Amino acid sequence: MNMHIPFAADRTLLPRALIKRPRRTYTAAYTFNISQLVIFAGTTWTVVDRHPTTNGLQIYSLFRPGDIRPFRVVLGRALAAAPSDPAEADRLYKVYLAGLRKQRREERIRSLLVRQRGSAGA
Repeated sequence: MNMHIPFAADRTLLPRALIKRPRRTYTAAYTFNISQLVIFAGTTWTVVDRHPTTNGLQIYSLFRPGDIRPFRVVLGRALAAAPSDPAEADRLYKVYLAGLRKQRREERIRSLLVRQRGSAGA
C-alpha cells in the first residue's frame, strides 16, 4: 500500500545538475537599427546585423564598402550614432545586400559545378 504524505526533499543531497535553478532571460533593447549609420573608430559604418549576448550586451556586425576589412563585429558600447542621412544609409545597405546576393549566387554555381564533375566521373 502506498501512503501519500507531503515530502520535502533535501535538495542539498542532489547532484548540482539535477537542482532546478531559475534561468536568466535578457530582453534585447538595441541601441542601433539595421541599416543605420554608426561611427566606429572615427569612420562611418552601416549596421548589417545585431545579436544580444547572454549577459545582455549588444554585438553588431558592421559593413563599409571599399575598406581593407569591409566587415567588423563590435560591441555596441564602442559605437556612436552618425549624423543620419537616410538616403546614404539605404544606399550602403543595398550595396551590402547586392554583395551578399552575388556571393550566394557564386556559391550555388560552384556547388553545381562540383556536382556535375562528381556525376561525370562516376
